[in-house]
Amino acid sequence: MSAAFDHIRRDDGEHVGYLEMTDDGLFVPRDRLRRVCGDPMELEEAEELLDAVGLRMLAEDWLLDAADGGAARRVRIREITRDTVTVAPVLDDAAVALSVDLARAEVLTLPTDRLRPADG
Repeated sequence: MSAAFDHIRRDDGEHVGYLEMTDDGLFVPRDRLRRVCGDPMELEEAEELLDAVGLRMLAEDWLLDAADGGAARRVRIREITRDTVTVAPVLDDAAVALSVDLARAEVLTLPTDRLRPADG
């Protein structure tokens, strides 16, 4: 990702993503995980898109691909900083409570290709 600047939502001052300027003067909106949210567009349109995307990713389940190529695990995002995302396992209907360490968290460097939406 080339140089991008923070986008702060005007309504509540929340950092909801990044705007990356293209060579032709358009802007690529990226969420807090640095994932592209749309094609290059005008600044106001990119800001509106990021405002709409917001921080909903914090309430969603994700799949974390194993570093060793093993099975993906269902996780939730605990924290996002500028350079990292911390995820922890979630308990689903198929999991046995005693076999899942809910306190175990993993910190990933952003951007990461190991994290993907569970419902996508």
